[in-house]
Amino acid sequence: MGPRLLKIQGKETEYSLRLLPIGGYVKFRGEDEESSDPRAFRNAKVWKRMAVISAGPIMNFVLAALLFTIMLMAWGYIVPEVGEVIPDSPAYHAGLEPGDRFVSLEGTDLSALTSGEAVNVIRSKILNSEGRPIDVIIDRNGSLHTLTVTPKLVEEDGQKYYQIGFVFATSKPGLFSAIGMSVKSTGVMLVNMIELLGGLFFKGQGVGDITGPVGIVREVGRAAQAGIDQIITLGIVITANLGLINLIPFPALDGGRLVLLLIEGLRGKPIDARKEGYIHLVGFVVLILLMLVVTYKDIFGF
Repeated sequence: MGPRLLKIQGKETEYSLRLLPIGGYVKFRGEDEESSDPRAFRNAKVWKRMAVISAGPIMNFVLAALLFTIMLMAWGYIVPEVGEVIPDSPAYHAGLEPGDRFVSLEGTDLSALTSGEAVNVIRSKILNSEGRPIDVIIDRNGSLHTLTVTPKLVEEDGQKYYQIGFVFATSKPGLFSAIGMSVKSTGVMLVNMIELLGGLFFKGQGVGDITGPVGIVREVGRAAQAGIDQIITLGIVITANLGLINLIPFPALDGGRLVLLLIEGLRGKPIDARKEGYIHLVGFVVLILLMLVVTYKDIFGF
């Protein structure tokens, strides 16, 4: 965005490189102004314009699901099963072995949960155990065994937490299973993001966690140090978040344009192009100011 540095004229489309690397955009003829061209955006049917506007956020969600699929097929997903036992750990002394599948933990039936839910329950109960013994029922080669393991307190990178000393096993799904799991995971993530946005807008929760381009670059750097899987995970969060933010009914965002198109469809006549342009201009200015404030926070903090 910003002042144009380079322009290349195609057959019908003008391509340009701009000064500020904070985003890219596509601008249609007749998008924010009147045009006599029958192919101009403003002269297309309302449903066609709504489909075009919606395509951007939808592709963000498709990309998130695609990245999820790549991760699942490359690294698999964690299952509530012991993959490796650390020597001389509480798990080792309790008798846990690779291949043991968790059936119950502290009376909680894990067999009725999804793999992700079961893994989260196991982690939560261990971390919150405060060192108390934990009763575990595992499935070992088709037979059930009851074990008692006592978590120990460890310190790593200045953080203290309880662990029992094992690594979860992973499972790699096939293509179609991976696609189905990815679509479901993307949907769950979007629902969680909507809840977070609701808390932000209506309760002011999480204001301090908002980050901008500088903060995102910082997080990408950290993810790069952790590995390619962390970069892909961050990419999933960013692209899904971008698609969702774009659907917020605010001027200059895709959601704002969709609302105005819906009003046009209900009225049966278009909104004055100049008035619509002013609405989007005000929204764009507010967004830029917000981005500057967030960028200042990322750099200097407040």
